[in-house]
Parts: sequence; structure tokens; C-alpha cells
Amino acid sequence: MRKRTNAGRGGSTMKSKLMHNLGLKIMAVLISVVLWMLAVDINDPVINKYINNVQVQLTNTGALTGQGKTYRIVDNSDTIRVSVRAPKSAISAIDAQSVTAKADLSEITDDGRVPIELSLSSGLDVEKITSDRQYVQLQVENKKTRQLSIEVAKNGTLPDGYATGRIDMETNTLSISGPESAVNAVNRAVVDISLDNVTANVEIDATIRLLDADGNEITSSEIRKNVDSVKVTVPILETKEVTISASAIGEPADGYEQTGTVTVSPATVKIAGRAAVLDKISEITIPAEELDLTDATAPVTNTIDIREYLPSDISLADADFDGTVTVSADIEQIRRKTISFDADSVQLLNIPDGWLAEAVSGQNLQLTVRGLQDNLNNVDAGTITPHADLSALIDENGTVTAGEQEVTVKFLLPASVEQVNAVTVQVHLTQLAASNTDAQGDQ
Repeated sequence: MRKRTNAGRGGSTMKSKLMHNLGLKIMAVLISVVLWMLAVDINDPVINKYINNVQVQLTNTGALTGQGKTYRIVDNSDTIRVSVRAPKSAISAIDAQSVTAKADLSEITDDGRVPIELSLSSGLDVEKITSDRQYVQLQVENKKTRQLSIEVAKNGTLPDGYATGRIDMETNTLSISGPESAVNAVNRAVVDISLDNVTANVEIDATIRLLDADGNEITSSEIRKNVDSVKVTVPILETKEVTISASAIGEPADGYEQTGTVTVSPATVKIAGRAAVLDKISEITIPAEELDLTDATAPVTNTIDIREYLPSDISLADADFDGTVTVSADIEQIRRKTISFDADSVQLLNIPDGWLAEAVSGQNLQLTVRGLQDNLNNVDAGTITPHADLSALIDENGTVTAGEQEVTVKFLLPASVEQVNAVTVQVHLTQLAASNTDAQGDQ
């Protein structure tokens, strides 16, 4: 019984000892922990390290490009500054190669933001890793592809008497692709050729330049070209200026007529080729079939490409001339004009010997002619020269009948005017006495 009583007393004593000054004991433990932490922090403190110009890797780019989209990084938002917080002992092992920054394009938001995920090489003990940016900002557009004809920009001036022939390129088409806005800004694709004082053929590999509508060069890295340069051959030829001739077929409508000759505008053209070929060419002839006047009642004009009628190995020398010429023929209505004249103005020719011939006075004679108005204006009573040949009044026996006889009047008219009506004049014939005849013969 005593032993049990002593044992019970011993347990109470132990508990009392543990509970005695319990607050002070707990405080002592806390102070010990703090002192330990201070000791650790003093020996291996936690510090921050900043790593600049960390490049963010864009992953799953096919999430955009697979949908026919293109993207552009805005304001260099794929370059960030990373802050790492870690014990000093670990910080020394952390550098730019330890940090990985990724942006998964499959997580892009409607406003073009792609979250940035940061990570460190395994085995590094850090408290925290952050960056000055939380996302990469992208400008997303539809991808566009265009085909452009490659133009040759000829710079400089050839010597007089020389011109460029037909330019040959190994390809004359360029394909460009990129963001829609960038591709749409391209207006032309050109290659530059210098021709200053050149007298022989030019053959070079020319760089293809992209120009906007104002002629400014576009050098955007966003635009991709299927080729960057092209081989260009420029023949250098001699030149010569020749005339252009033309004619017409067909007849105008009844009562109408062509005035003058067929005209060509321009009347001459400068051509280029080898000297041996040029020496054989004096003019370029347009076939008459190109201008049909059949049943025309007004001027007829046709526009013709003279290049169709250039001899082989000959080209136009002037690059600014497209070969278009205008061929024309004037058509006017044929008009009539009546000219009145006195019988006394008719010249009597070949009067039979021994006879006196006089036009019967009082006759008002009229001649009607037809032709173009300009030609009719030049014909009047003073220019027609009416005359009558009286030899027709002598019959086969040499006999002449006295009295009034009707004789045909003829006229001296220009070829451009046609006589319409027959004109006759009454002539009175009187046989002269023998003495008068002899007297006239003596005279």
C-alpha cells in the first residue's frame, strides 16, 4: 500500500515540475528558434537577383499559322527582365541559361495576349521567380499571298542612236506573303538597271525591290519573297526613224468621195534593231485592208498597233510609245455647181475655110459640174475655158451648110471636177465671097 502511495506521489511531482514556469519555458524555445533563424540568415541570407534580356520562347505557333494567321510581336514584349529570390548560396548558380520563359500561343486571348510561364533548371532552390511582364503582346492578322509582275526600272540615258530591245528575265513574276496589311501596302516589284553610256548588251543579277504606291521602298522583314533577285538581260540596239504609209480599200457610198490621201498619225516612228537589218528598212507599210471605206458617208478612222507590221528582229525604240497609230480618210458628200456664161465667151475653133462663124447672141449657157466642195470653189466662168470645135460641121464631102448650126461646147476642167451635163451653142455660119476669102488668105 505504501509503495503505491509513493509511486502516485512521484508522478505528481514530475508533472508539477513540467508545468512550473511554463510560459518562461515556451518563450525560451521561441527565442531559441529565432536565434537559430538569425544565425542561418546571417550565414546564408535570402537575396534577389535580376536577369535582363531574357528571351521568351513562343511555343505551339501552329495554333495560329495553321489557321492562316500571322503574328507580330508588339513593343519587344518577348524580351523580359526576370527576378529570382533565393538563398545567397543558390543565387550564384543562377544565370540567364538557368531561366526558361515560354509563351504558349494556343493560350492567346482575344486581345492578343499570351501568358508567360517561367521556370528554372531542376535542382535550384529558390523562393520566388517573377518577371516585369506577365504576357507577350501579339498583333495577329490574316496571312496573305500575292503575285506581282516584276518591272524593270531603267535608270540613266543611253547614247544617241541607241535603244533597249526586248528585256528578258528568267522569271517575271514574284510571289510575296505575310501579314495582310503589309502585303497590301506593296504596289510594285522592280529591279533597277543602269544604262548610262551603255552601248553593249547588259546582263546582271538584279535585286528585287518592293515599292509602295508613292514609290517608297518597303523593307519589312514580315514580308517573304519567293526569290530575292532575278537574272536580267537587256539588249542594246541601234535606232532609225522611218515613215509610216497607209492606204484604203472600198468605195464610199453613192454621192460621196474620199478627199485626199490616207493620213497616219504619227507619220513617223523610231525603230530599233541590228544595223544590218535597219539599213534595209525605209518605211513601215500598213495594209490597205486595215481601212475599209465601203459605203462610207463620213470620215473613217482606225486605230492600229504598228508593232504587228514591224519586220522580224525590229522593235520600237521609244519605250513610252505603245505602237498605237491612227489611220484616217476623209469622206465628203459630192456636190453640184452650175456655172452660167455667155455664148460670146465660147472659143470657136477649126472654122471651115471660106466661112464666117459667130455664136448666136442672146444665148445663156449653163454648165453643171460635180465634185468636192473645196474643188468646186476653184471652178467658175473664168476658169472653165469653153470652146467648140467646128470641124464637125464639115460633112464627108467637105460641104458646109450655111445658117445656124448646133455645136457641142467643151471645157478645160480640173481632174477633181466632173462635167454633169452636155452643153451646146448655136453658131451662125456665113460663106464668105471669093474676094473676101482671097483677101483673108492674103492676110
